[in-house]
Amino acid sequence: MKILTIPSTKSEEILTDGVILGIQDLSVNLPFYIQVDDLNQYKNLKKEGKKIFIMLNKNMHNKDLEQLRKVMIELEQYSIDGVFYYDISVVNLKKELRVSYPIIWSQEHMTTNAGTCNFWASHGVEGAYLSSEITLEEIKEIRRNTDISLFVNIFGYLPMFDSKRHLVKNYLECFQLEKNGDLYYLEKEGNTYPIVDDKNGTTVYSAHILNAIKEVLELKNMGIEYAVLNSFLIEESVFNQVINLLQNLTEENKEQVENDVNELCKQNVDKGFLYTETIYKIKGEKE
Repeated sequence: MKILTIPSTKSEEILTDGVILGIQDLSVNLPFYIQVDDLNQYKNLKKEGKKIFIMLNKNMHNKDLEQLRKVMIELEQYSIDGVFYYDISVVNLKKELRVSYPIIWSQEHMTTNAGTCNFWASHGVEGAYLSSEITLEEIKEIRRNTDISLFVNIFGYLPMFDSKRHLVKNYLECFQLEKNGDLYYLEKEGNTYPIVDDKNGTTVYSAHILNAIKEVLELKNMGIEYAVLNSFLIEESVFNQVINLLQNLTEENKEQVENDVNELCKQNVDKGFLYTETIYKIKGEKE
């Protein structure tokens, strides 16, 4: 299993097997964005045998297609290891442009089943970045029923809600309040939810940090190819310590490692949906 990180800054040292980066105006829900030629800064990673993946996970508009086409062509010269996509335009452009790098299905809340993984595989897709809203057992079921590479989040704040509308900005303007940057926090029922309202719209993140470091051993045994850690809003020193703990994880020390990660994150952690099924109920249905 390879460990990938989503860094918070361009200067952040990559201590894992690879990195996930986003391109300005074509990516969303990342701590920062780069221009394609900024990939020259990451050439040493390739020399070290590390992987570079690119997010093109914006829901594209017609006006984005010219830039998307240009970027997909330019990426060919950088020997990247794959492109994550949300919009089907990326799939169609890969076929049209005949670029060589793999593309990876990454539709956040919708990457939940093997059937759709296999559908996209039939269209040349080589991987899927699984939703963080499915259980460990459901991940195992997907692994049994598809041959494409699978990417699973194991650490960090997770996007819960996304809108192209500027919900915070509109609120502030309505009540004539001062805008103060792009990052805000919502206090609700004892929890604090980070909210980013930037040029892409509004994203609400989970109140707690996903800590599935211990589960990496099980994911590895399943045959999951990639585990992803997101450094968004995590202090760099804390994030690096979490990586170090992960890299020294064993069956014998996994409980201690989990406790140490919890302490580093000041106990603001949970397991997300790994052990909690999502159940849809008909309105009015009794328990």
